[in-house]
Amino acid sequence: MLKEYLLSQGSGTGRWSHGMPGVQICRFSLPEPVQEPLRPIPVCGAPLQFEVLFCLTGRLTVRALQGTSCTVEAPAIFLLSDSSALRSCQYSGNLGGILIAVDAKAAKESLVTVCSTLGMRLDTRIVKEKMTARNGCMALCGTPWTQSFFETVRYLSQQEQERYSVFKSVELLYLLCTEVSESDESFSGSGCPVSHSLLEVKVYIQTHLSDKLTIAFLCKQFSLSPTFLKEGFRRAYGMPIHSFLVQQRLRRAQELICTTRMPIQQIAQAVGYEGMSQFNAAFKREYGMTPGQYRKMSETATLRPF
Repeated sequence: MLKEYLLSQGSGTGRWSHGMPGVQICRFSLPEPVQEPLRPIPVCGAPLQFEVLFCLTGRLTVRALQGTSCTVEAPAIFLLSDSSALRSCQYSGNLGGILIAVDAKAAKESLVTVCSTLGMRLDTRIVKEKMTARNGCMALCGTPWTQSFFETVRYLSQQEQERYSVFKSVELLYLLCTEVSESDESFSGSGCPVSHSLLEVKVYIQTHLSDKLTIAFLCKQFSLSPTFLKEGFRRAYGMPIHSFLVQQRLRRAQELICTTRMPIQQIAQAVGYEGMSQFNAAFKREYGMTPGQYRKMSETATLRPF
């Protein structure tokens, strides 16, 4: 739907590129409606096509045939799998961002390669079922995943943002296959209730990896005692809070090494490491090789279409 509309607007609206077989990328910016607050976008689209919009500016509203509506306001992410279930689509403001258009059939081998590199297994059948239950579309805004995405892209060039968005689109489809209900987030792996304040701490860590995070800072930020924070977090999530922080930083680093060409030193800074020696040592303990060696391995294993 968005792909067809952007193509109809001509080259002045967006810049198209091929991410990999079956995957197209468009960085675009639509002019703000002048005479009316909302501008319609025709509801149409090819079957077996997924669209992921990483919305950086503006607002998009879609309405389903059954009457429900879905609004995406930047910064947010919009996923579309079936435009036939929609009644209308409109945008307001200067709608802009990065659109990833995936032809499920043509991109099959590419998706397998990306999933293999990132250690994931994608079942498009389950994705289709999940999206059908949502009338073929869904919006993500304010979740730890979206906050993490928009935090990370601040460090990337435009070309790196586009490449990163392709990989995150695949990850998003994978997460749809493995999602758990919101109520499950309120329990630890042992089935014990988790304090809401500890959930907030966990989300804060995941979305502020580049910050200098200490027990003292987190206790002050969330009005918690050091004992409650350390013991409560360990009981709730099965590991000390420091171990969780290191784990999240190294996972983000691994992701950036695989999916971008950011310099290793810049990646270290983006995930909260001030010194390269400390970062190299921590990464090697986790993955058995240095960040540079890991990048060479991932370049060999991954299609390099960019």
